[in-house]
Amino acid sequence: MFSAQKPIYGNGAGVNMGDGGPSTNNPGSMSMPGVPTPMGPGMNQQIPSGGPMLMGNTPNNNNSNENGENNGNNGNNGGNDANATRNNPNMVNNRGAVHALDDPNVYHWICQLTYGPQKEQALLELGRKREQFDDLAVVLWSSFGVMTSLLNEIISVYPMLQPQMLSNNLSNRVCNALVLLQCVASHPETKHIFLQAHIPLFLFPFLNTTSRQRTFEYLRLTSLGVIGALVKNDSQDVITFLLRTDIVPLCLRIMESSSELSKTVAIFILQKILLDDVGLQYICATLERFYAVTNVLKDMVEHLTVSTPPGRLLKHIIRCYLRLSDDLEARRLLKIVLPAKLRDNTFTEVLRDDVGSKRCLAQLLLTLNEETS
Repeated sequence: MFSAQKPIYGNGAGVNMGDGGPSTNNPGSMSMPGVPTPMGPGMNQQIPSGGPMLMGNTPNNNNSNENGENNGNNGNNGGNDANATRNNPNMVNNRGAVHALDDPNVYHWICQLTYGPQKEQALLELGRKREQFDDLAVVLWSSFGVMTSLLNEIISVYPMLQPQMLSNNLSNRVCNALVLLQCVASHPETKHIFLQAHIPLFLFPFLNTTSRQRTFEYLRLTSLGVIGALVKNDSQDVITFLLRTDIVPLCLRIMESSSELSKTVAIFILQKILLDDVGLQYICATLERFYAVTNVLKDMVEHLTVSTPPGRLLKHIIRCYLRLSDDLEARRLLKIVLPAKLRDNTFTEVLRDDVGSKRCLAQLLLTLNEETS
């Protein structure tokens, strides 16, 4: 049942969900939690002279030199990386899994990332390897100084978050660091310690930007990708953590004003929050939160056109409405606020080949009609 309870998260993200009712008139700075103290492995340690310490391996100077000689110059490494797995049978264990540390190039690029002169190239090359090695996330988390280096890449760009200061090169570099964080966030062995370290909070300044420039769109989209990786597997710990942050109002603002791809990832995150019982209860706890969500969803529906295929946006919108209808109080209000375009046959042709979405929409309308009768 709806109450006048105040929301947990702040309301400075442009969507006010407090007692005063929903509002999108405050584009000011977000009331951020304090910047957390890095808690990853090796955060407060000094980097050893022999290179980073990788998952129990203690490299000596001879190994480091040997890796450097084998890898050659920076330009040749990219071409050799593709064949490393095929040419080294020791990289595959008995179960067929490929180990990142069996590839000397991984060690080389981690060395470069932590203390070498080729950090930017290391970010790019390690990002390319995230699909190649199942345990790369574990290696990144457990390697000495890697998480510190990634967080330093992110923090260093905070003063540049202004349209005239953020260059394409700087944006791309930070996005490459975020890709590696997404790798860590998506792995089952590192997801929860990643969350316990409060590392997602470092991404909120990027999500809080409003510029429509491509450099800022990339930052928002890649940051959303990290959050999306966390919520993908329906972990209640993740949802509980996110509900204590500004993620809901930030996603709502992105759903209102960003690119279609960013909107799609943002509404995916919102849908995952709603699918969790704690998330649904949280959104439906106050009228302010409920209307803040449904107003944005309604605006998105109104801007969808039949001539321009809505892609995945419409699918997520329908599923968000359907999940909201599981709450009795919300169901009664949905009879009033559900957009007319979802009640008539506006999107019949668009959904012709999407059996799942058609079924969800039919179930939503049936549920609301039953409530009316």
